[in-house]
Amino acid sequence: MNSIQIILIWLSFVGFYQTIKPLPEGVNYSSEILNVSPADIIFLNDLTYIDSDSNYVHDQEIFESLIALIDSAEHYILIDAFLFNSYKGPVDFSYRELSSELAQKLIKKKTDFPDIKIDFITDPINTFYGGSKIENLESIEAAGINVIYADLKKLRDSTPLYSPIWRTFIQWFGNSDKYGLFPHPFSKHEQKVTLRSYFSFFNLKANHRKVALADNHGKIISLITSANPHSASSAFSNVAVKIEGEFWKEIYATEKLVAAFSNDSLQGDFLFELTFGTSSAEGNTSIQFLTEKQTKDNLMINLAGTAAGDSISIAMFYFSNRDIIRTLLKAAERGVDIRLIIDPNKDAFGYPRNGLPNRPVANEFVKKSKGKINIRWYHTHGEQFHTKLILIKKDSGKAVIMLGSTNLTRKNLENYNLESEVLIKTLTSSELTRDITNYFDKIWFNQNGNYYTADYEKFQDSSITKTIIYRIQEFTGLSTY
Repeated sequence: MNSIQIILIWLSFVGFYQTIKPLPEGVNYSSEILNVSPADIIFLNDLTYIDSDSNYVHDQEIFESLIALIDSAEHYILIDAFLFNSYKGPVDFSYRELSSELAQKLIKKKTDFPDIKIDFITDPINTFYGGSKIENLESIEAAGINVIYADLKKLRDSTPLYSPIWRTFIQWFGNSDKYGLFPHPFSKHEQKVTLRSYFSFFNLKANHRKVALADNHGKIISLITSANPHSASSAFSNVAVKIEGEFWKEIYATEKLVAAFSNDSLQGDFLFELTFGTSSAEGNTSIQFLTEKQTKDNLMINLAGTAAGDSISIAMFYFSNRDIIRTLLKAAERGVDIRLIIDPNKDAFGYPRNGLPNRPVANEFVKKSKGKINIRWYHTHGEQFHTKLILIKKDSGKAVIMLGSTNLTRKNLENYNLESEVLIKTLTSSELTRDITNYFDKIWFNQNGNYYTADYEKFQDSSITKTIIYRIQEFTGLSTY
């Protein structure tokens, strides 16, 4: 056996092991089911659209709610955010400088309340894996805020054709933000970065979570969202739920374990010794916190449990997971009413995209269901329809709601990325269900003369080539979705 054969065998072993290795403690988590009052859960959304007077409109609730949480906190704040930077790509402006705005709010809070504890978890993509400095992250850290970068090396690898090479030959060299020779991929205005940054980027995995919690006038409020506090994402359409009560403990527990496997710790353990108001458990609403593959497992069960007379409404940024696709097609055969609002995948931070994966997936849905699955495109104009929301309404009067960071893709659903999701079971007559139904109807029917969504034919694409490319990318992990 020659040296080349030995290397290939070794790389094959590394690639196989890193896709199945034991997950860090706390990853792929499903919380206990908590009974809550429906009044303790509030649906929020951000929408960018063209109004009846042809004006470009941004309706935003999510970050206003997050900023209000920061303003009212006195003891503790925890934020886990995937993207937190001011990179704009080729675009020279953003609708709102969210990253700087949030950084300034956190710094002011720490200045005004020196004893408050603030933990901020994020993804190393913001520093391009150690190859670049981020002023906002450095400024909040200098103010005494505990900044934690999730250790992605502890996670499984979603790109077994590439990651074994990186793990075997490259990871040992670390990185530097001082000696870059190559253009920054996200901004022409940033300093150059090292080749090692690019090599790390090609692993294509992330801490994709988007959660926050803070004390609020004797209670603790949690926020679970699809939105990033990211300047270039500030015009994106997103969704969130704000939750009052004991649910925060589940979020904190999982985030504490992320900090632990990233060789750090959270500062909020003292909260368990304080007395906070608890919510009423009256009513027919339960809530559960899910991460990683637990989202897929629970979604599959709930989709498979639908029958004629039920309805499924999905609003989604990326849609490519084969198991979910097959399950929805079977639901359509059973007579379930299904409508999908999805992003046309034509815009990405100022760069044009080729419609993958959503356009070939939409074509498959329409063709194989013989038109039973109804699809509309959220018509973006440079921004993205970044929503991740599922509503299942049963003929029995029960409803299932899933919302969070999780795209319906292999990376998001199969224990590669870190993800955060909330599963809510309630009644179709509840105010929460009505609010989400009204949200779907508003953008599906372009109500009040506003323009949100386009007919399926607008971005229809039956390209066989794109279908083949999408299937290869989904299978191999060689893509961002």
